[in-house]
Amino acid sequence: MKESSDMHVLPSTPVDRLRLYGVFFFFFAGFLYVVGGLAYRQLIQSNDLKEQSDTQSRRVVLRPPARGRIYDRNGFPLVDNRARWSVKADLAALQKDFRTEYLRLLAAEKAREAVSIDREKLMEDARVRVLQGWLNKVWFVIDETNRNTRGLESVAKLTPVTAPAERQINIDELRKHLRERRALPFTLVNDLAFPGTGQALTADDGTKSVARFIEQFPVEGPIRLDQDNVRTYPYGAMAAHVLGYVKDTDTLPDNVDDISEVRVESMQKLRYTGKTGAAGVELSYNHILSGRSGWELWSKTSSGYNQTRLKYSEPEQGGNVMLSLDYRIQQATERALGRLTDPQGDLLPAAAVMIDIHTGEILSLASQPSFDPNRLAYRVSSRYYDEIEKSGGWLNRTTQGLYPPGSTFKVITATAGMRKKVVDWDDILDCGPFFRVGNRDYPEHEPVGYGEVNLDKMLAVSCNVWNYQVGLRTGIEALAAESRRFGLDAPLLQTVSDMETGGQPMTELPYAASRGLVVPDRAYKLRIGAGAWNDGDTANLSIGQGYLLTTPLHMACVAASIARGETRTIPSIIHSRERTGRHVGAEPIGLNADQLDALRGGMLRCVEEGTARVARIPGLPYAGKTGTSEYFKKREKAHLAWMIGYAPADNPVVAFAVLVEGQTDTNTWGGKTAGPVAKEMLETWWPIAVKANQDENSKAPR
Repeated sequence: MKESSDMHVLPSTPVDRLRLYGVFFFFFAGFLYVVGGLAYRQLIQSNDLKEQSDTQSRRVVLRPPARGRIYDRNGFPLVDNRARWSVKADLAALQKDFRTEYLRLLAAEKAREAVSIDREKLMEDARVRVLQGWLNKVWFVIDETNRNTRGLESVAKLTPVTAPAERQINIDELRKHLRERRALPFTLVNDLAFPGTGQALTADDGTKSVARFIEQFPVEGPIRLDQDNVRTYPYGAMAAHVLGYVKDTDTLPDNVDDISEVRVESMQKLRYTGKTGAAGVELSYNHILSGRSGWELWSKTSSGYNQTRLKYSEPEQGGNVMLSLDYRIQQATERALGRLTDPQGDLLPAAAVMIDIHTGEILSLASQPSFDPNRLAYRVSSRYYDEIEKSGGWLNRTTQGLYPPGSTFKVITATAGMRKKVVDWDDILDCGPFFRVGNRDYPEHEPVGYGEVNLDKMLAVSCNVWNYQVGLRTGIEALAAESRRFGLDAPLLQTVSDMETGGQPMTELPYAASRGLVVPDRAYKLRIGAGAWNDGDTANLSIGQGYLLTTPLHMACVAASIARGETRTIPSIIHSRERTGRHVGAEPIGLNADQLDALRGGMLRCVEEGTARVARIPGLPYAGKTGTSEYFKKREKAHLAWMIGYAPADNPVVAFAVLVEGQTDTNTWGGKTAGPVAKEMLETWWPIAVKANQDENSKAPR
């Protein structure tokens, strides 16, 4: 068979073979790269890829813990937590309902041949409509409960201002929730026991609302009950300026280090709303009270909703704080202040404090007007906030109020004069109706004067002219130095705790006055641009007037220092059984025995027969000093009523200070106005102290 002449076999050349080898090598290298890459990812990077996948498909949800409790010195609860049942909507379970309502709205828009259709707005409207329908059902249950238990037609009758808003879906809140917290349930009713944000139902009514809700709504439905803890203040406004209040916070600590199988730091985190301190001890000791947040590890759907809970850790309640307050004395103090009213029946602004003279622990600290922290625990209504603002209720007058101390300062003037040796305890000075300083007559508050007066009588009748003379002899610099020795220029309620703050100073009560304190001297007057110091300024300072500004707590510390024979008392709002009673910066008062006896004897005489005799207590001799200083209120002159002192006179245990802001009619006086408050405080304290002493003696070994 003859081969065709058209077929030729060409021999391969070296160039062709090189090309073939190049192509083969290229594909082989690619194969090795792919296989190697797969092997590397399978064997080397598998864990990293798994973690990355887990991070994208899982999230952490943080739950707030219950805050720690706040007790008085005897273990009586002043601040606690109660169970709160809130009604929430599971948005993931409602997705089908949202879609159905959206399609209905879309069809309606198309039917009316709308020029343009805002589909995002339609979806928002659909969500609002669905949620509003469920909210209406919830409120129907609440209303039925109220009709059955309290005979009320509607909770709106309890809270006519806030209830209507509570019954409507807040679109802004829903938008924010979908943007930031889509996976979490949306709150419809914050608290079944407080369905309106101002007035509370009784605890029993709240329980009945929960039971009724469970009867009406299926357990597996999209609407559910969620239980957490909410702050409660059992005694309302009592000690509100000390205790403070809480506010909402989303800044919960992560506390999820023990989730070992995923990279938590790169995982999405969602936080339930918790509480943080906003004022008082709630704020200053927030680091102790806050506790440790719990967490839940969830798988999530492609649309961003939670699917399955994989792991969880329970929240840990915060630590407790024990205050130095005695709730019985605190209640008595506030009752006494509550009796101080103006001719129109409005409360007079006032402050009162009682402290242990040895330890400095505060047994009562009250300021009027005040506020109810229960009404601030969830959300501060603008109406209630304005009420507090208008009344001056935010100001803690005991620690923040700055006032001229009036005649209570005379104990410091007398001490400075005796230490400067310009007067002695038994020196007699003429106390006439006035004393001339330069070209001005400085008056005595008694028009005819008091005649010849020594230290003892001066303190009893509160003679001004005696102090004008002694103050001018002593001089401004010595008066200012003595004021500083007693700590009138030093901030109070500051402490250092290695355990709690790493050795850093902290303030036991926030915003306690420190910058506004004024102990005037020549340099101060020049610094404020008021000209050169003169003798009239010294005369004013000698009776606690002029530029001098201090707080009621400072003056209570002055009384405690005199009772101990020292210059400085360091107060504290925290109770500690290990407290030594040593006061930083304190030194001996610097008077001899006769001088100190005369000073203390004059304060006793002030109560027994002098300006504070209205506040005498049979069976309890105590020392005191009244004061009436002038200030301007609404550009009109008014009086500040003061009283400071300690008890018992012969064996001091407690010291106190009372301050009352009078009205423009100036019908406010130290003994007449402040004295009864001091009396009621001591009458409550004395039986408590006697019983405590008896109990202590009964425990002593025989």
